[in-house]
Amino acid sequence: MLHQRTTGLTPQQFTTLLTALTSHITWAKPGGRPPALTLAQGLKVTLFYHRHNLTEELLAEIFNTSQPTISRTINTVEKALEKALRPLEQSIENSLKIPGSLVIDGTLIPTWNWRSLGKTNFSGKHKRAGFNHQVICTLGGKLLAITDPVPGARHDAYAFKHHGLERYLDESTLADKGYIGLGLATPVRRSKARRMPADVKVVNRFINSRRSVVERVIAQVKTWRVLHTGFRRPLSVYGRVFAVVRGLVFYAAGRTFE
Repeated sequence: MLHQRTTGLTPQQFTTLLTALTSHITWAKPGGRPPALTLAQGLKVTLFYHRHNLTEELLAEIFNTSQPTISRTINTVEKALEKALRPLEQSIENSLKIPGSLVIDGTLIPTWNWRSLGKTNFSGKHKRAGFNHQVICTLGGKLLAITDPVPGARHDAYAFKHHGLERYLDESTLADKGYIGLGLATPVRRSKARRMPADVKVVNRFINSRRSVVERVIAQVKTWRVLHTGFRRPLSVYGRVFAVVRGLVFYAAGRTFE
């Protein structure tokens, strides 16, 4: 249990991932200088970073090495993990081929870097810069898909259309008011001109109570703190880091390499 709290994976999952990683990385070059960390330590450093969003200086202290070594290790292992976790990826179409109603909501992954892209990444709703991702799950709380990033200034309706989700989701899918007009089951907006009928209030309460499950799913995804407490690194590597963490989220939830 302690291992799962620190790395986000069970000991068995860690060992399996380490084995898969060896096919995509050359760690100790023959005849070269031995690396400061073993591959197992390098994987653990990278998982620590993604799971807890620790600074490189703190990781260097924990693993008794230097900050540059930690930086190189994370970058090297991330590139290999992106390849190793690729077999776990599923297309949106295949991910959503499941009976029953689904639930969708958007979430902002915050970034510290807001200047390089100007206002493109700044979300007026959240009052901070970041990337918008669409999260889709079942009514039972099973995560099905997390879409690729779009700029944080874009609202959920734009992201929904950008990813072509109308091809896979219909009126049986529950969503909040940000998706009104997209053919989904959404609450009715209040009108200042007239009182909301009692039956409409009942429907609104029903939709809101059922779709709240996606909020819990998003919270679970963001236990990988690099997606919650602020992405500190250059935005040019965000796509790679997100792809790795998304793979880890599904791997930790039970997807296998088979």
